Amino acid sequence: MKGIMKAYKNFSYVKIIGVWISGISLIGMMFLITYDVFARNVLNNSINGGFEIVQNYFMPIVIFPALAFAYSSGVLPKMDLLLDKLNNNVKKVVIMGMLLLEIFILVLLTDFTWAYAMDGFARKMSFPAAGTLYPVFPLFFFIPVAFVLIIVENVFILVRNFMEKEPSFLFHFKNE
Repeated sequence: MKGIMKAYKNFSYVKIIGVWISGISLIGMMFLITYDVFARNVLNNSINGGFEIVQNYFMPIVIFPALAFAYSSGVLPKMDLLLDKLNNNVKKVVIMGMLLLEIFILVLLTDFTWAYAMDGFARKMSFPAAGTLYPVFPLFFFIPVAFVLIIVENVFILVRNFMEKEPSFLFHFKNE
C-alpha cells in the first residue's frame, strides 16, 4: 500500500505541473486580451490575429493540462446522490463498473485523439491569423495526454477500491 501511495504522490506532482502550465497560460491570455482591449480603445490599434491566438493557443493550454487535476479533485459531477442510497457492497460494484466503463471510453478517446494529433502533425496543420500561418498541431498532443492522465487517475481509484472496504470515486485511504 505504501508503494501505491508513493506512486500516487508522484503522479500528483505531474497533475500539479499541469495546473501550473494552465495557470501560466491563463495569465498570458489575460495579459494579451487586456493589452488588446487597451490598444483598441486607447491607441486605436489592435493586435492582429489576437482572437485567433487566444482561441487556438491559449484556450487549449488553459483547459487540457489541468483536466486530470480537476477530475481528481472531485468537482466533476458523479452519481453521489444515487450511490448514497445503496449499501457498500452494491456501491462498490457500481463504482468499479463505472470506473471500468470510464477507462474503456477514455482509452477510445485517447486512441482517437492521438490519431488526430498524429494526422495534424503529418499535415503540419496551422491556422491563419493576420496574414500569417501559425502551427497548431503541437497543441493537439495535449488532448490525448490529458486523457491518459485521467486513465491513470481512474486506475489508481480502481486499485484503491479493490484494497479498501469503503468504496469511493476519489483516491484516498482511511488512514490518510
